[in-house]
This record gives sequence, structure tokens and C-alpha cells, in this order.
Amino acid sequence: MTDDLRRDHRVIVPDRLGYARTGGRAGGFAANANAVAKLVVALGADRALVAGHSWAGGVAMEMALDFPARVTGLVLVSSVAPSGPVARMDRVLARPVVGSALTAVTLSAAGRALSWGPSRALAGRRWQRHHQELAEMATSWRRPSTWDSFALEQRALVRELPLLAPRLAAIAAPTVVLVGSSDRVVGLVSGQQLSSRIPGAVLDVVDGAGHLLPQLEPDRVASAIRRLAALTS
Repeated sequence: MTDDLRRDHRVIVPDRLGYARTGGRAGGFAANANAVAKLVVALGADRALVAGHSWAGGVAMEMALDFPARVTGLVLVSSVAPSGPVARMDRVLARPVVGSALTAVTLSAAGRALSWGPSRALAGRRWQRHHQELAEMATSWRRPSTWDSFALEQRALVRELPLLAPRLAAIAAPTVVLVGSSDRVVGLVSGQQLSSRIPGAVLDVVDGAGHLLPQLEPDRVASAIRRLAALTS
């Protein structure tokens, strides 16, 4: 998807705080939004169209609210939404001791599974051309630093995300909300709620698709970004 967009746009793809090449101390939505805004300025791109997938959708919304002059548009892909109750498992994972331990066990096991050749081959067929990304995930998920970052983000999901709800009406950037009709992680309802609460937002539903739209529907995501970029350029 990013290679496609690079044909006619400058593309910046930062890792979240605490992960992979970014490193440092992990943070919640506001901390990550601040980091992305600083990165945009440091790279000489005063304004940017901001796209966020899943948890990072909260970062994109926070950036549009905290740094409106820096954001030309928003593409929220299978994004978390501040409306409605937080899932029970998310609340469990947000607990300081129990959640951290469960996160460590789960991510470590997933990383080891992806490190096994047959399971990675099976996932690779499902994820099409993302074999390198799967290899990076397998390595990252086995690191204690990743466990700590994920646990902190779960706490942000419970504590920070609800605070965005009354602020959504203040988002001024043109917005596209992209969601799969069969998304079982955030759900179609989350996309509908976001599009109804963000002024002028357009809801784009991908029939039959699940949560991993950037991996499984890259052309659809790239098209949504490209269309919005054309309208806001």
C-alpha cells in the first residue's frame, strides 16, 4: 500500500512510541500525536494528511484536535471509537499487573508461532505480500519492551479514548472513515459512530472485510487516502 502511494505522494510511516525503530518510552494517544506532529515538522512537511489504523486511529483523531493546522485530512481505518463501553478483554489487559502478565504471555506465544515456518507460510498466504512484515512482527512480539508498550496502550484505550468523545465535533479536517463490514475487533458500529460524530465525515464500508484492511485490502485503503488527498491538496 505504501509503495503504491509513494508513486505520487510523499509517505511517512512512523512506528508508535516504544516500538521497533522509534523506540523510547511508549505513550498514549496524546503523546503519540505530539510525536507525529513534531516528526512532520522535522521532516519539512508542515502539513499532512493523517491516516491511522485501529489503535492509531485514536492518535490520528488526537492529532487533528491538538494540531489542526498540521492536518489536512483524516483517514480512519478500522479505527477505535470513543463511544460505547470498552470491551471486557481490553479492560483486563489494561490492569497494571494481570494485564501486563497476560500481554507478555500472549504476545510471546504469538511471536513464537509466527517464527515457526509453516505458520508464517500460512499467515503469508492470508496476508498476501507481507512476508517481511510478518517476520518483523514475530521478532517484535517476543521483546519485553513490546509487551510493556502494548500494556501501556491498553491503559490509554481505557482511560484516554473516552475523553475524545465530547471533542469529536471539533474535528475540522475532512475525514473518511473506512471499516470492514465483518470487522470483529472494532465493529462496523464503531465506524458508523465516528462518521456520525465527526462533522462532514464520509463512511466507506468494505463489504465482507475484517479488521486488517491495510494488509488484506491495501488497494482500497490507498484509494481512500488518494481520493481525500486530491480533494484537500
